[in-house]
Amino acid sequence: MAPFQCAELFLTDRRVHLTAAPRAAQAQDGYNRPLERGIRPTPVAHRSGQNHHWMGSGAIILARRVHDSMSADPIIYCLQQFTDYRQFERLCSDVMAGLGYAGIDPLGGTSDRGRDALHVSRDDPAAVTIFAYSMRSDWRRKLLEEDCTRIREEGHALNKLVFVCTSTVTPPQKDDAKQQVRERFGWELELYDLERLRVCLAGTLRHLIARHPSIFCPPWFPVRGGMSTAESRDTLVIDHVPADHALATWLARRLSVAGYRPWCYGTAPLAGESADESVRLLIERRASRYLPVFSPAAAENADLLARCALACGTDGLTIPCSASPVDGAMLATKLRALAPVRFDRRWSEGLKCLLDTLESGAIPRGVDREQGKAIALRSYMPEPVTRAEPERIFANVFRVTVPPGVIRCELEYEMDSSALAEVRRTWACAVASPTMLLAFEKPPPSVPLLLKRRLPECSWAAYPTIEGKRSTDIVKELIKRSLDVACFWAGVAWCADRQTLYFPHTTGPQRNVSYRHVDGRNSRVGVTGERSYGHGDRAVPFRYQLGPSFRVDRDDAGVWWVTMRIYVRITDCDGLPLEGKAIGRRRKTVTKNWWNKEWFARTLGIMQAISRGGALIEVGTGTRTLTVSTVPLAWESPVSIDMAAVERVGDFQEEMAAVRYTDEDVDDADEPKEAVDQEDEPHE
Repeated sequence: MAPFQCAELFLTDRRVHLTAAPRAAQAQDGYNRPLERGIRPTPVAHRSGQNHHWMGSGAIILARRVHDSMSADPIIYCLQQFTDYRQFERLCSDVMAGLGYAGIDPLGGTSDRGRDALHVSRDDPAAVTIFAYSMRSDWRRKLLEEDCTRIREEGHALNKLVFVCTSTVTPPQKDDAKQQVRERFGWELELYDLERLRVCLAGTLRHLIARHPSIFCPPWFPVRGGMSTAESRDTLVIDHVPADHALATWLARRLSVAGYRPWCYGTAPLAGESADESVRLLIERRASRYLPVFSPAAAENADLLARCALACGTDGLTIPCSASPVDGAMLATKLRALAPVRFDRRWSEGLKCLLDTLESGAIPRGVDREQGKAIALRSYMPEPVTRAEPERIFANVFRVTVPPGVIRCELEYEMDSSALAEVRRTWACAVASPTMLLAFEKPPPSVPLLLKRRLPECSWAAYPTIEGKRSTDIVKELIKRSLDVACFWAGVAWCADRQTLYFPHTTGPQRNVSYRHVDGRNSRVGVTGERSYGHGDRAVPFRYQLGPSFRVDRDDAGVWWVTMRIYVRITDCDGLPLEGKAIGRRRKTVTKNWWNKEWFARTLGIMQAISRGGALIEVGTGTRTLTVSTVPLAWESPVSIDMAAVERVGDFQEEMAAVRYTDEDVDDADEPKEAVDQEDEPHE
């Protein structure tokens, strides 16, 4: 066969262009680069069996062997043209794992110290094998002068070196290389060249071709439904009709988390393909188990039933999944005889039954559970959002300094609830009994004290209980009551309907507060505002107000902390609180575009507004003063957040949020009156 017969030679004035198919091969080997020569255009003559093209009186020698231009074997061609070394390392490690090195440890990367992989025998820990991989044409130099020399310099102990390359190595070259390694370094060498790799991948390890679609790619290895059609029965094929899309996609995610390799009809890229033919091909070549989702709608789909009949031709391949009961008379005999996994009761019960069935059938997992969770997480996170750089991290947690003593205030008579609520706007106290109040500081004159010369005081740390209540519970309540007092002093209002604090509107719907950021810059942030719910003529304005919600706790070291969460209060334009589902939907309209930095800014703004511009929130006088720092808890993290990547992810999630929270077809007036707001909780 004449060399380069697959190429086209275009002759133009003083320039020769040589192009070869495919384009990927041109870019790799440089065939599409023009060859500058000062020659006149002359007829071209091919010399069969030679490696040259002769043009006119001057010969342009293209020093390429016949097998380097275009191999007749697709495996060899893909290995020759591939350039991603990291993917080649993964392929080689998989091949070695299938050839007896089951416990191989891939080490490739920038700090592998000359080792692409390592294997230690379980039977003899002293039997150590080091692996080196190469895609370079100067394989001999790479092996002897670089890999072997580096391994010896690093002082690695080994008995055997396995070298894998994509070059063609002749038998004399193999023998010479083994002798050189034995004499110079004292190791045994096992060499896998291009042809030996091909034999492995075409034989017992042919399933690895489907697992490396970036190497063995179309058109030599076709893809259907986003998966290679090379035979490798390692995939759970989930088939369904549109009516069962929710269950099928949920099942695919859960199986992925469990470590299996699922393929789902509803999420696969089938555009431009015959969906029925693609699924049939995957059933025949890739399915370790076929999972058809059955429902009355599925039982009426002729294509799905035909695919089920195809899968039932292989014993043990089909596991029916029942989304809802189906009349058995509508199913084929073989399919009707199979007991389905029942998802019509509870999806979680069906998933457990399916996982048990796969486990008992010895269906191998592609990855372990932890890796499966990471893969499922990455499917929602398009790109990494962290960097290997230290960063200071802040939390919505603030340190509290507590007075050492608790005062007992005995009353002449019990105060009613309204009088007690009014007193608590200026004085923090806890009720121990109808006539006994506990506090950090002395009560105001309006409290009806039983006349005594001196109010008794005790150390809360020295007594586990005070007046029959646990001391720590009393301190927790007094800290929270003290923060309520500070809020009232700062102009924060109380909502009796929702039993929460909030910043009221002042001169208009929008109210901003000033604050100093942790980086030292001064800024402002909104604590009230007005939005619209709905679209067009159906848009209805509403208002929102932010408010603090406090939770008090104590760590193992005895230090008190308060966690401040933000509550979003929703009202109409007259200030009347809304009810039911209307709260949650409008709250999402307000906060759907608030991410980490927006919540953090509002947290700082609210805490500093309560302190009235100070560094501390102070309640009390002298030694009886309770203080809360407005500086949040912080620590150094060894990794940092890539804000540019977060912004890109945020843009994507904003689009998703806009779709998720658009309720154009739902009118609040049509909602049942007994609807309960399940999301009426403060936000972290």
